Amino acid sequence: MIRQNLHTHSEWDDGANTLEEMAQAAISAGLTSLGFSVHSYMPFPSFWTIEEARIPDYTRAVHRLRDEFAGTLAIYHGAEWDTLSKMPLDGYDYVIGSIHHIQARGQGSCVDNTPEMTKQYIAELFDGSADAAAEAYFAQYESLAKVEKVGIVGHFDLLTKFDETDHFFDADSPRFRAAAIRAMDALVAANKVFEINTGAISRGYRTMPYPSRALLKELGRRKARITVSADAHAASDVAFGFAEAEALAIDCGFTEVWQFDGRGFVPTPIGGGG
Repeated sequence: MIRQNLHTHSEWDDGANTLEEMAQAAISAGLTSLGFSVHSYMPFPSFWTIEEARIPDYTRAVHRLRDEFAGTLAIYHGAEWDTLSKMPLDGYDYVIGSIHHIQARGQGSCVDNTPEMTKQYIAELFDGSADAAAEAYFAQYESLAKVEKVGIVGHFDLLTKFDETDHFFDADSPRFRAAAIRAMDALVAANKVFEINTGAISRGYRTMPYPSRALLKELGRRKARITVSADAHAASDVAFGFAEAEALAIDCGFTEVWQFDGRGFVPTPIGGGG
């Protein structure tokens, strides 16, 4: 059983609950460690990120909680950092690297806001070519390979969030797959940990986690390091879908997940192996 979640949001960014409520929920769910991964501030107004001025208070709040729950629940001070963010990465226990905002032609758009926005950015920024959008998106992910402080690759194919109902992207197209595999290979070579992210399932957007089964199998062939994350924005979801994610990982050829122990990532057997 997986007993750690490193992808957690709270009232400090776009989550629904306090840090304390998330920690109590983690204990109730049987977790032994919990990492808070506040969304990094962006160079433009954003409702879903922390404000730069609040970073010191966030850090103190997480540290207080860590001390309060010592011996009961290990608490880690993390961040979810976007490539467009200017937020310094020093001082965090770990960093998740994610792409929520796609760039082209000096403009940009959120990739996971609404189906309407997805349709619009494909049309306006990429002349209607979903493959071109995918190439730009995965190129941004590829750049994370060079960011040393990023340890975890967040929701690798987030741009497909609405595809179970709206089918914006053809994940089997040669251009989409080539772009994804190119980014994947760079990130695997940089020894990044890929998360299996169940967040879109708990919020009702998908029935399968990120990344897709096909991409997860490619990661398995490359013997990539993986972890399982809830991307929890509510206390009820702090360990959502972990059993199913573990079974999926096993089906895709994995025998272990990599979990953070306060110093680095260590392998933990799955499937009854430990």
